[in-house]
This record gives sequence, structure tokens and C-alpha cells, in this order.
Amino acid sequence: MSKREAELVAKAQDESARTTEVMRRDQEKSAEQVQRDKEAAIANIYEMAGKIKATNFFKSQAEFFNLVMLKKVKDSKEYRERFGITWEQFCESVGINRRTMDRALEDLAPFRQEFLDTLSNFSGVTYNKIKYLGMAANEKLVNLSENAITFNGETIPVDAEHADEIQSLLETLEEDHKQAAAEAAETIKTKERLIRDKDKVMDKLARDIARLERTVGKSELTEEEQDACNLLHQVQLDIQTWFSDIKKKIEPHKAPEIALRQYYYLLIFFSKLAMEERLALQAHYDGAEEVPWEITEMEIPPTEVMIDNLPLTAGKDMGKKVVAKIEERKAKKGGK
Repeated sequence: MSKREAELVAKAQDESARTTEVMRRDQEKSAEQVQRDKEAAIANIYEMAGKIKATNFFKSQAEFFNLVMLKKVKDSKEYRERFGITWEQFCESVGINRRTMDRALEDLAPFRQEFLDTLSNFSGVTYNKIKYLGMAANEKLVNLSENAITFNGETIPVDAEHADEIQSLLETLEEDHKQAAAEAAETIKTKERLIRDKDKVMDKLARDIARLERTVGKSELTEEEQDACNLLHQVQLDIQTWFSDIKKKIEPHKAPEIALRQYYYLLIFFSKLAMEERLALQAHYDGAEEVPWEITEMEIPPTEVMIDNLPLTAGKDMGKKVVAKIEERKAKKGGK
């Protein structure tokens, strides 16, 4: 290879290397631009999402302000005094549905107007949140004064300095309400399932009874005797159903002490009542058998204690009064 040819080859290789380097740099710039474009697009999406959230927040807060003003108008009835129109006509004049507005205002019913005015003076409170505070107030879970909220023994002043605490409380109440609603819905579903299962059992029993009635001869009882037997049969079923329902709702390891105490005395009352009725019946029923485990008066709590602990009269402090009345009647009879 001549010197000239060698120079040409070297020049060509140098130009090729430069071209390759330029292409590499262009590719790097292109990749960087793609990344920048991607990051810009993501940032734009987040920005739009933030604007949408802010718009929804201000819309919800504006809705709360409107409700506060409309509550003031409805409570004051200025529309009637100044314009001589009804509440429904006023709602039509401002372009709102009266029924929808009344339902929304029900959520604000627990609040005094002064409280709402104070609450609406600082940012962060919306109608979607404040309604849970109203629900909690109705359920006596929170106590509201003109300028404070008390929850779980902690009092939060209603002012701008405590806006974050109020917002946190509203979120807590919302979560608690939704959780309680979910649990209630689950309980309803469970009860509905149990009812369906119970209905299936009852239907099967009805079919079995119908089948047996076809195979068993007719009763030789008179109509009066059959009616009496049917009544007692129904009473037995009712009593068994009552006790079954009580066991489902008052579980010994979960029920409050007051419920267990009243149930305990109710059972004693039933025992005493059954004993008295049985003894009264025994005097007219020659076929009655003596029961070795007869309940005695010594085994039954005093009348005063019974009355103060039975569900019908518990907490009314009636025991001593009833005993005094009984003694008074006995004294009158003895004096005759």
C-alpha cells in the first residue's frame, strides 16, 4: 500500500470514528430528552390531579358554606316574613331541590347556628366531613358547645389554630362510622342468612308434620280439648323461642353485668311464678304428682330485691315502695 493510500484509509477511519461518536452523543441526547419528556408528563399529571383535588375540596367547602347559610335562612324564616313565600318556593327561586336540601340540612340539625358560623370561618372543614360530627352528636359520642368539641374526654376549641385537630377528629369519626356501618351490614347479612336457614328448617318440619298427619289417625279429642292442647303447645314453643333468642343476644361471657343480673332474677321470677301456678293447679288436679325439688320461699330473694332487679322494674327504686304497699294492705286486712 502506498503512502497516499494509507493516508486515505486513516482519514476514512477517523471520519468513521467521529461519525460514530456523533451518533452516540445524539442517542444519549435523545434518551435524555425522552426521560425529560416522560418526567414532564408525569409532573403534569400530578399537577392536574392536584388541581382536581383542590377544585373538589373548594367545591365541597363551598357546599358547606351554602348549607350553613340556607340553615340560617330556614331557621329564621326570613323568606316568609320578607317575601311572603314558602320554604319550597324559596328553594325554587334559588334553583335548588327542596327535598334534597332538607335531607342535607338534617345532617346539620344537631348544630347550633353559632357553632356552624364559627366552624365555617376557617378552612379545612367540608360538608362531607361535618355530617359525621352531626351523627356522632346525635349518638351522644361527642359533646358540642358554641366554641368547642369534646370527644373521649378531650376538648378541642373551634378556631383556626386547632383546624388540624378538628380535621383529624372528623376523619376519625368518619372511619368509625363507616366501620360501624360495615359491621352492621355484615350483622344484617348474618341475621338474614340465619332467618333463611330457620325458614328452611320450619318448612321441613311443616312438611314432616303434614306427612305424619296423613299417616296418623284423627285425634279423639273434643274441639275444646284440642283448642286447649293447641294453646299449651304454642305457649311451649313461644317460651322455648324466647329463651333461644335471649341466649343469642345475651351471651354470659360477653353481656354486661346488669343484663346478666336482670336475666338471673328473671329466671328466679319465672321459677317462682311456675311454682305458684303449679301449686294452685295441684289443688284442682287430682292426678298431680309431688315434686321432690320444690322451691321454698327461703330459696327466693326478698320481694324488694326481686323487684329492684327484674327487667320491668330495675333501676326505678320501686322495691321498698312495693313492699311498704304490701305491708299496708296486710295491715288493713288484719284490722278488719
